[in-house]
Amino acid sequence: MILLIFPNPSPVPYHFMTPLAVFSVGTYLEERGIEVEYFDERVQERSELDRLLDRSPELIGISVLTSFQILRGLSLSRHVKKILPRVPLVWGGTHPSMCPEQTLSEKLIDYIVIREGEGTMEELYRTLVRGGGDAASIAGLGWKTPAGEVRINPERPFLPIEEIPFPFRGKARKLLPLYLLPGGGFPTVGYQMSRGCPFNCRFCYNDFYHHRLCRRKPPEVIGEELKQLRELGVDNIFFCDDSMGGKKSFLKELVPILEKFPLKWSASPRIDAIDEKLIGDFERTGCQWLFFGLESPQDHILKYIGKGLSRKEIDRGVEVMRTSKIISTYSLMVGFPEETDKDALAVLDYADELHRLHPSAEIVIQPYAPLPGTDLFREAVEHGFRPPAKLADWSSFTMDRIQTPWLKKRALFKNVYLISFLAFRYEHLLKDLRKYRWAYSIAHRLALFRWRRRWFGFYLEGIIYRLYTGWQYLKARIF
Repeated sequence: MILLIFPNPSPVPYHFMTPLAVFSVGTYLEERGIEVEYFDERVQERSELDRLLDRSPELIGISVLTSFQILRGLSLSRHVKKILPRVPLVWGGTHPSMCPEQTLSEKLIDYIVIREGEGTMEELYRTLVRGGGDAASIAGLGWKTPAGEVRINPERPFLPIEEIPFPFRGKARKLLPLYLLPGGGFPTVGYQMSRGCPFNCRFCYNDFYHHRLCRRKPPEVIGEELKQLRELGVDNIFFCDDSMGGKKSFLKELVPILEKFPLKWSASPRIDAIDEKLIGDFERTGCQWLFFGLESPQDHILKYIGKGLSRKEIDRGVEVMRTSKIISTYSLMVGFPEETDKDALAVLDYADELHRLHPSAEIVIQPYAPLPGTDLFREAVEHGFRPPAKLADWSSFTMDRIQTPWLKKRALFKNVYLISFLAFRYEHLLKDLRKYRWAYSIAHRLALFRWRRRWFGFYLEGIIYRLYTGWQYLKARIF
């Protein structure tokens, strides 16, 4: 039996979405005759983990993103190894894929899966169970010699798109009710129509993880899987695809499929892929919310980061969305290596412009964080960025923290993410959180007051937030 674990990715109580990272791998393994169990610490009690460990799994996998999830992954790894010290422990996900050598230098971790995990996990499991196999022959695997030397095998070819399973079969189907929020407005069930992205954003993980390729499921497969989701009682989904499959032609092909099912849905397409007709079709087929990565209002920055967008295309898309009933979220970034302070401040001014043009839209501003393996990472290092020396230190790479030494107005920008979140992204994301709603409402009004006056210095609310998250980080190191 293989046990797949999904650690908590956030220090803040928040919406939890189905962990496709482990469900997809697990379903793939189950369809090939391997028993799989799951533990998601966001929705399951710790006693359930101990119950599963009592069954003596033969292999344990933990999925980890570059975030708070690293600390929780390490804590869960210590607990697992204390109970089952001889059971091989595998880490997979985007962070081990970005930093394979450093991840394997952690004594708790025996193997890492690099990039897609389905085929590598199957081959590793069969090699370990049957015995006599050679880890050096498994593509996409990182491992250690008996002397503790790290070895990284050649990359595994991408899984053919037709072999990627519908993730809610087998054990994952039984866990699905844990993620359904009756009457909830925010989607908590994720579904993937494609893997990868064809665009060339120099800051994005797709640069190294998917090699800028996009593999899309055929329309008939998407239709059948959406039908299965409806039969399972799901009526609100988030399409977890990067750039929603990438091509405008693909988006048009989705419309007749979505017309067949009474679904609420949300996604993150490119803003240059939309037009009035497409957005009208999206409204008619149940679209609730669209997330757009604009990054910058300035053409020279958009060109520098490889966004493949122009300000003219952004303005055209905003004009379409501001007349729509669909909730729009516009994401902006500051602090790229060759960006000046003037460029960064222009992003704040553009947020005001967006708010005037589209008052109901959500706006989020986050500092750029260098990710290993991306094209822009090399420039970040040249400009003075120093990657964390320890695996656990990557846990601080969250959207509310500045990691770049060249961003000079740190007193202003260290608070810009939290203030913009509370000022412009408050209602949609927090309306399902009934507890302490009065406190969120007060924080929202204070954030708007601060934003209008650019008063980001002495941010008492931010101090309280950081004290709270600091306490959560401290607790995360303890099981």
